[in-house]
Amino acid sequence: MSRSKNSIGLNETLRIVGRALAVSIRTKGPLSMMVSVSGFVIAFLPVIIARTLGMFTNVVQLLSLGHTTVSEAISLLGLLVALYIIQTVYTNLRSYFSEVDALRTVAYIKKTIIDCTSRVEYKYIENEGDFRDKLLFAEEFGGHRVAESMQQIILIIQSFITFASINTVLFNVSPWIVLILLVTCIPAVILSILQKDEEYKNKTKNMKDGAMSVHLYYIGAGANERGRSMADLRFTGIYPWVKEKWRSVSDNYLKSKNAVTRKHVLYNSVADILRNVVYIGVLLVAAARIYANPTLGLGVFMLVFTMSGQLQTETTRLFVGIARFFGDIRYMKDFFDLADTPKEKLEDNPQTISEADIIFDRVSFTYPNSPEETLHDLSINIKQGEKVAIVGENGSGKSTFVNLLCGIYQPTTGNITIGSLDLGENLRAVRRAISVVFQGFGRYETTIRENITIADGTKKASDEELWTYAKNTGAYDFIKEQPQQFDEEIGTFSKTGNNLSGGQWQKIAMTRAVYRDQARVLILDEPTAALDPVAEAELYRQFSTLTGTKTTIFISHRLGITNVVERILVFDNGRIVEDGSHSELIKKNGKYAEMFHAQAQWYVA
Repeated sequence: MSRSKNSIGLNETLRIVGRALAVSIRTKGPLSMMVSVSGFVIAFLPVIIARTLGMFTNVVQLLSLGHTTVSEAISLLGLLVALYIIQTVYTNLRSYFSEVDALRTVAYIKKTIIDCTSRVEYKYIENEGDFRDKLLFAEEFGGHRVAESMQQIILIIQSFITFASINTVLFNVSPWIVLILLVTCIPAVILSILQKDEEYKNKTKNMKDGAMSVHLYYIGAGANERGRSMADLRFTGIYPWVKEKWRSVSDNYLKSKNAVTRKHVLYNSVADILRNVVYIGVLLVAAARIYANPTLGLGVFMLVFTMSGQLQTETTRLFVGIARFFGDIRYMKDFFDLADTPKEKLEDNPQTISEADIIFDRVSFTYPNSPEETLHDLSINIKQGEKVAIVGENGSGKSTFVNLLCGIYQPTTGNITIGSLDLGENLRAVRRAISVVFQGFGRYETTIRENITIADGTKKASDEELWTYAKNTGAYDFIKEQPQQFDEEIGTFSKTGNNLSGGQWQKIAMTRAVYRDQARVLILDEPTAALDPVAEAELYRQFSTLTGTKTTIFISHRLGITNVVERILVFDNGRIVEDGSHSELIKKNGKYAEMFHAQAQWYVA
């Protein structure tokens, strides 16, 4: 998988930072925004607290000598308590809203990914430009990381304010204190940058190993889509192979991760020891300054004592935050690249197609990353109201023809018009004029009613109308038997676990298609694949009622339907090699006749 291996330029980095900041602000609620804005003032609080603590120390010292009053000491103590309370409250609020904002940002990222996959040009779903790999990477590793990094931007700015103000105060005490503290923080910062870079590379490198480990676990544990491989595993004794394969992949994956973790723990421990040792040296410098100039008082020692620790904390937080943010730039770039993937061009004011004549004019098509054409110089004209069957062997181009007709793909060369409208320029109009049952039809975890009516959100159908549709598609009998009938929840996650059989789901999909009764074209792609012979025969008997005056395109390996259609298109290697009625093609004794006679032998005793 090709990832963002090259370094990202300054302009690109600034663009990503700007977009990340915009997302960070967009995903904040009103209260979170108030806390974030107040944070720019609170950023000065550590300096104010340290100075107040230093003043309080001096006042206590003077009080012991009788040079000040108790009330002054109490006032400063009260101010200190108030400042600590404000700091504690703000810290807790910031921590709470950071988690809330991160969750909101994750939700925003997921919504963006859903919007992206539902609107991008379909060639990217077929993995154009490694789109699916990028999508997997974003889902597996990018989401939370991107969310956290986006929310870090404002915190980094606030940390910089605190960092600058503390440095200013300590510099006035001794420039050496600032220099020593900053220099000893450098190893931790460098390590953090290297760790983020190494982490990204390892996640990129090991992503497929991790995914394979999960895949093998699901197979062995029976959790892969209702344990569909269990019978095969048990009957053929494949468990030892699966376990060994899983153990091998998992061990390599964990070995690689553990090696990186051990290295990071060792280096970070050395950096922390260095920082703590130097902290003692800083206090000795402060003590020497006070010894040389007693008028500075113990307040300066307390100031240095307090602010040195805070400076180390803020320096580490600031530069590690910056390192983490810029280490995550590539995660964010991957996410923004996904969001910027070219979308389908959908017209704002779609026209209404009343006569949906279909014309393919010298259409060729090649799938992304495929060296060979799937359809070759295809020209065909289907008149409004025609009933057409498309037949052919696997890989002959039947489903590709349907996908082009639905505007899911765009022709590599040639032109497609429906109702005299160019398909590529009128996707909304074309899709409103077509109702289709794909081979991979949707199975939606909701009620039977919603499974049907989601096909047309503008239409309100009565139960009587729904029963009519169900009778035409053969779904009537099993819906009638459901406890709640149309309002019965179905699917794996239904409360009662009421999942349908494959054939029942297919009938629901067909009912959903005919529910769009304003469509001018009905496409049924292998609609009998999951049906038993009785249900298939019933579908053929209901064919005229089911299709009405619509142009109907029926794609099937089974040739029983060809007796009830007007026209048959025979596909072979991406071309239409025969075109005619059933009787005409039988007389021609060509490809269709060969296929028909071969299937007829299945039913001859």
